[in-house]
Amino acid sequence: MKKLKIKILCNDSARKNFFYEHGLSILINDTILFDTGQSDVFIKNGKKLHVDFQKIEKIFISHGHYDHIGGLIHLQGKTKATVYIHKKALIPKFSAKKFAGIPYDWSKISFNIVYIEQDTTIDNVHIINSIPANNEIINKKFNVNGKQDLFDDEINLIIDNVLFTGCAHKGIENILKYAAKNYKIKAVVGGFHLLDAPNERIKQIIELFKSYNLNVFPLHCTGNNVIKILKKELNEKCIELKAGDEWRIT
Repeated sequence: MKKLKIKILCNDSARKNFFYEHGLSILINDTILFDTGQSDVFIKNGKKLHVDFQKIEKIFISHGHYDHIGGLIHLQGKTKATVYIHKKALIPKFSAKKFAGIPYDWSKISFNIVYIEQDTTIDNVHIINSIPANNEIINKKFNVNGKQDLFDDEINLIIDNVLFTGCAHKGIENILKYAAKNYKIKAVVGGFHLLDAPNERIKQIIELFKSYNLNVFPLHCTGNNVIKILKKELNEKCIELKAGDEWRIT
């Protein structure tokens, strides 16, 4: 059975002697980078994990929040990878009145950039963008130009039947159901944004994970308390990883 290798380069928690910050960055099969955290933390941890950044071929940015795109500028000159991002990720984003978008001048980015719109496939990477927005699930504090951010820019990846989510702002349950229509999902990895989710919704998500018999890797914005619940309810099917961890998903 084919194994998919991941390295957690940035997360809200870290293994001993590794760095952490509020952000996410995952290296997949040594050649695909999913998000870049908010600073150069992912690079520092990558060096500790002996990552050869020159081998990275593709960089995917899940959405335009600082804790996912902020580190990209620190990677310039270290790789010739192509950056894939939705055009709407460049629109200034806010969390309530606090600026939460790209923390630098985008014109300073010198990578080859491909702007994603809707669902598409690039080599063996399936990009999921067309999930319908659910206004009740998306946290209303997130806004663009004073209007609720519906995260049209949010992209999720499917690689070897593993679903990767940055923050799952559109709802991890919605993303999973949408992806499962066309792919046999065996695992889900990433931030699920369940920090403030009501207990009933968390229960429903757990039942959904069980129904698909998934291995679940909750990271970043999932929330420590929710991760504890997931581990209790899913047992060995829930694997908690931290920055500095490496894992092979079968």
